[in-house]
Amino acid sequence: MKGFVILVAFLEFVIVTSLTKRKAVSLSLNAPNKIPIRGFLLDDNYDKVSPSKLKSIEKVMKSQQYQLNKMIAVSKDNSNSVSAIKSDLTDLSKAVTGLQKALRKQANPANGGYIGCYKDDGVRHLKHKVSSLGSSITLAKCREHCKGYKYTGLQYSTYCLCGNVLENKKYPKVADSECNMACAGEKTRKCGGGWRNSIYLVKP
Repeated sequence: MKGFVILVAFLEFVIVTSLTKRKAVSLSLNAPNKIPIRGFLLDDNYDKVSPSKLKSIEKVMKSQQYQLNKMIAVSKDNSNSVSAIKSDLTDLSKAVTGLQKALRKQANPANGGYIGCYKDDGVRHLKHKVSSLGSSITLAKCREHCKGYKYTGLQYSTYCLCGNVLENKKYPKVADSECNMACAGEKTRKCGGGWRNSIYLVKP
């Protein structure tokens, strides 16, 4: 494409120069002889050009113009294709970012504050402020209830427990599936199970 632009510029220069000197301009058509182009003949050579040669020149010029138009169209299409690909990549990047956030949220239900499901018993893993919040229990309320402590545990759908010590061999972490009871006031969240605590950080 760059070479073609240079060629066109050169032809324009030759034409302008010839007009200034009042000389005929010729175009080579891959033949041993040069044929004058109609429209740029300013001397007696015009009378020597046959109509058939003029038609031949016009045909070649139209063919070249058609090829040029195709090249321009392809160039525009390529440019549009690159823009479309960049747009698709941007959309894909946004989708991947959204998916990553969703996966992190699933892995960490409390926006970074969920620790896991832990075993409990009557002696209690989290020993402070053991209270039933009844049907109004939510994670937010348990966190408020345990304000000042490091951990809050949700148990048996309605109970909140508070504490500062997590690691205890007597109360190991178990599979999340064992904390299988929904919170009474927040059905989309698990609130432990029978002697099972869903433990969260009070400050995620």
